[in-house]
Amino acid sequence: MDERRKSGTSSKLEEFEDRLTHAQKARKTKESPERKNSGFGIAFKIATDLVVAIAVGVGIGWALDSWLSTKPLFLLIFFLFGVAAGLLNVIRTARSLNAKEP
Repeated sequence: MDERRKSGTSSKLEEFEDRLTHAQKARKTKESPERKNSGFGIAFKIATDLVVAIAVGVGIGWALDSWLSTKPLFLLIFFLFGVAAGLLNVIRTARSLNAKEP
């Protein structure tokens, strides 16, 4: 009786392993190596890059103005640096997306 029980368990285990390897192979063929980005995700990334770069520039400028008591000077300079950095990030993202298109 013990042997029938062991053989039944081993056949179930082998059947499970076969189904598992089959499912893993099917999943690998379905997945593409490169994920497709949605339009909303790309737009959100571009907007976030631009806003964060400007916010960091304004934050640095405000901190320097507070520290050096030169109120609008560094705020304006680093705002422009932030805008330039944000636009550069947007251009880089657009170029990388354009390069991926066939």
